[in-house]
Amino acid sequence: MNDKNAFVALDFETANGKRTSICSVGMVKVVDNEIVETFYTLVNPKDYFSQQNIKVHGIHPEDVETAPDFNFVLPYMLQFIADLPVVAHNAAFDMTVLHASIQALGAATPEMTYFCSLQLARRTVNARRYGLNHMMEYYHLDFHGHHDALNDAKACAMITFRLLKNYDSLNAMLAVYGKNLIDKG
Repeated sequence: MNDKNAFVALDFETANGKRTSICSVGMVKVVDNEIVETFYTLVNPKDYFSQQNIKVHGIHPEDVETAPDFNFVLPYMLQFIADLPVVAHNAAFDMTVLHASIQALGAATPEMTYFCSLQLARRTVNARRYGLNHMMEYYHLDFHGHHDALNDAKACAMITFRLLKNYDSLNAMLAVYGKNLIDKG
């Protein structure tokens, strides 16, 4: 399944409380403990922006006016991910966003193995807090631009790399903590 120690870290930002309101996506491909490729785009959610979400990520409606919609972005995302496992910090949010947005297009959700770096951190290390910024601090890593999808994906990748040192291999960890997106139902 995954001969190389390879995974994709993923992060979404949304325009509002709806899981189908993606306004940006960031992904980082890690192969043999090295970031080898990144993917970032703004996405036009064709929906309203809540002030609360704008305060979090700083993306405004005018920023995405000429951005592609999710229907255009999805094939590029799936090509980038290929058959690699996906990790997100709070995967319950990001994977629900992905699944709901694919369903909203009327498309079939592809089979995809994923895991959560937030849950993995809680099960692996003894930190005071486990949010993305707190885990970056725990590992003494610089972290600027929280809630920028690409920066968050990079941070997730750096945290995951360090957490995986506590396991025999990525596949061994996935055997215990990996989930399948299709199982989300």
